[in-house]
Amino acid sequence: MVYTQHYCAACGSEQIRRNGSSQGHAKYQCKACGHQARFEPAAVERAIRYAQVAKLLVERNSQRSIVRATGVSRVTVAKLVKKSAASPAALAAVAPEESPAAGVGGARTR
Repeated sequence: MVYTQHYCAACGSEQIRRNGSSQGHAKYQCKACGHQARFEPAAVERAIRYAQVAKLLVERNSQRSIVRATGVSRVTVAKLVKKSAASPAALAAVAPEESPAAGVGGARTR
């Protein structure tokens, strides 16, 4: 059996007990301060942030602007840039394509 220790988001105490459920997810209550919330593992949050970073990289935002928008470390953003450069097919699948009508009738040639 795998056991994970939960900590209170408000006070950091380990005195957490399960207190019902909401929409299929367990709710926990801190015995020390009474704070009650749904527990969400850090891995899920991290995956959401990394997906947002990947989207901003495709939109060609600077690394520093991505850091300000997402709160992810600049070193982590640089690491994800290197990973995406190693697999250009991943960026091509997400990058918007040019419309074929853009070159037709738009500019005159001499």
